[in-house]
Amino acid sequence: MIKSVKIGPQVFSVIQRDPDEDGMLNDGAYGYTIDGKNLIVIAAGLNRSKQQITLLHEILHAVRMSNDGMPRPTKEDDFESWEHYFIAMYETGLLAVLKDNPKLREWLVNDQTTNK
Repeated sequence: MIKSVKIGPQVFSVIQRDPDEDGMLNDGAYGYTIDGKNLIVIAAGLNRSKQQITLLHEILHAVRMSNDGMPRPTKEDDFESWEHYFIAMYETGLLAVLKDNPKLREWLVNDQTTNK
């Protein structure tokens, strides 16, 4: 499991916790992100592919949190405007995450069951 990930100018620690000992995980959640503490928590005991999906999911939360100031389309705007809004919300941040974290990139796409 990756120990940290750079998201924009910030570094988030990535830790695993036992769902039986963490109230945020004991409702069936696989992970969560605490933006103010730069912390991503992943449930311990998940298989490799579920860890990968969960970590990417939590990274996307952190990327979104860093883009909260983006202007939003209005209710009257069409689907395409909203679609481009959501894509733009993630495109720069996700590309930066992938460029800034080569070990993360390798870990996300590697199907090996060994932890690196």
